[in-house]
Amino acid sequence: MKKEEIEILNPFFSIWLSTRETIRYVLDYKDLRYSLTIAAVASIPNTIGVIGEWEKSYDIPFWLMLIGIFVLGPIFGLIGLVIGAAIYTLVGKWFGGTGKFKEMLQAGGVNMIPIIWMTPYYIVAAIIARNGFADITIWPVPAGVIGWLLLSFFIMSAFSIWMVIIQSKAIGEVHQFSSWRGFSTLIIPAITIGIIVFIITFIVIFSVSTGEY
Repeated sequence: MKKEEIEILNPFFSIWLSTRETIRYVLDYKDLRYSLTIAAVASIPNTIGVIGEWEKSYDIPFWLMLIGIFVLGPIFGLIGLVIGAAIYTLVGKWFGGTGKFKEMLQAGGVNMIPIIWMTPYYIVAAIIARNGFADITIWPVPAGVIGWLLLSFFIMSAFSIWMVIIQSKAIGEVHQFSSWRGFSTLIIPAITIGIIVFIITFIVIFSVSTGEY
């Protein structure tokens, strides 16, 4: 790709279909603050989604929700970005990658751009959850509730799949290997953590059931 073509890339649009080119553009022309700012902003709608799920089980005061969304959200988002970058940098090197931690941080921040695009959905989902509009305990379940749940499932499934594709390509570009290796770098830590959590959960449940606690 010619230099003049790279310079006109807008990461907020190009990240969707030109992921590798976008990541290379950011690594070459943007500083770390650019990616960290995106990560902090993207953590706000991400937190809205999480709090929306909590609203199904807990009555959270509005002021506490605002603190969680605008203060704790960005903080934990940046912490998660740092941890993820460290893991993907290390695991990627097992596959022969050459990426550096700072580069992975930059890529990780840009990878969160799609979350910003999802802000309207998260807001609507949080409002619906908070007002009990999607209560499936009512029988028969209203058609509107079923329609929303199906729509929500479709949106989140498509979004999750596309995020995996974007992250795999981004990791591949940072480490200068294939997107499939990027996918392996992404999925191996997730599987490992999942197995560890499952084992710990099984041990705790077994211990409680046998009266050891």
